[in-house]
Amino acid sequence: MKIVSVVLFAVALIGSWRLVHVTPPVPEAMHVGIQNDLKNIIAEYVQKSLPNSKNLRFEKFWTEAVKKDKVKATFVYTFEDPSQDNGNTEIEITGTAMLDRGEETSDNVTWNLNQLNIQDSAVQFEEPIHITADKGETPAKED
Repeated sequence: MKIVSVVLFAVALIGSWRLVHVTPPVPEAMHVGIQNDLKNIIAEYVQKSLPNSKNLRFEKFWTEAVKKDKVKATFVYTFEDPSQDNGNTEIEITGTAMLDRGEETSDNVTWNLNQLNIQDSAVQFEEPIHITADKGETPAKED
C-alpha cells in the first residue's frame, strides 16, 4: 500500500510541475505589444472621427490566447466629446477584437485584426438635456 501511495504522490508532483511550467502559447511580452498597438489604433480612430474629443482613457484592457494563433482583446474606454449645447459628454465604449497570427520573423510577429465588435456604449451628459412631453391626460368622456 505504501508503494501505491508513493507512486500516486510522484505522479501528482510531476503533473503539477508540468502544469505550472508549461510555456504559454502567446508570451506575455507579445500580449503587451498587442495591447499597446490596439490602444494606439483606437486612440487614432477616435481622434480622427471626433477631432474635438479629449481625455481618452482605457478603463480596462486585456488580451487572452484563444488558440496558439488567435488572440482575443477585450476593452472598455471612455472619452469626453464637447457639445455646443450640453457641455462635455462622456462616452463609454465596450468591445472585443479578434486577432490572427500573421507573418513571423526572427524579430517579431505580425497579428491581423480580423474582427472588431462594439458590444455596449453609454453616454453621460455633463449638462442634462431637457425633454418636454404632454402630461398624457385624456379628456373625460361625456355620457
